[in-house]
Amino acid sequence: MNRMMQLKKLYGEAKAYGVLMQCSYEVRLEDVFGIGSDIPWFKDKALRYLVTDTDLSYGSLENETFQAGAYQASYITGASEDTIDLTFIETVKGAIFNSYRRCYERAVPGDGTVNEPKKYTFKLTVNLLNHNDIDAKPVFGRSWLVSVKEGKTDLSSAGRSEIVKVPITFQKIRPLMFER
Repeated sequence: MNRMMQLKKLYGEAKAYGVLMQCSYEVRLEDVFGIGSDIPWFKDKALRYLVTDTDLSYGSLENETFQAGAYQASYITGASEDTIDLTFIETVKGAIFNSYRRCYERAVPGDGTVNEPKKYTFKLTVNLLNHNDIDAKPVFGRSWLVSVKEGKTDLSSAGRSEIVKVPITFQKIRPLMFER
């Protein structure tokens, strides 16, 4: 078989794997500890479709490095996960802002204290979907117990035709190990 035929064969084999589309994902916010039936993003499942951008963290490993003779060697010392960022489109009734504020108030009730995690923690799931079969089981997904950490909205008097986007940072309290 000549070189060109080999390359065509390899290309055909690689193409058979298919590709995933960056826009095919879902985000779920679930009130697993009953922190608030009045929080819009728990009540209205349609709000999850207002997430315009997010990241899907695979997790990271911590390591320690040491010198062994002339070589540098490493070993894993632990795993860590920090935050996840979601950007929402805001609704005309402020559902995203109100959700954030209510979750924030569950963590910091306003009397100078911070509540225990069970009073402000909820489940966040990000799933990567196969755009050719949206109803199929997600290709990959991760879930975390999270709390809100930071939220803000950039406003501008010059943005007369711009929609309001709300970037929210969620603090990962811990990954969920009991998935699917």
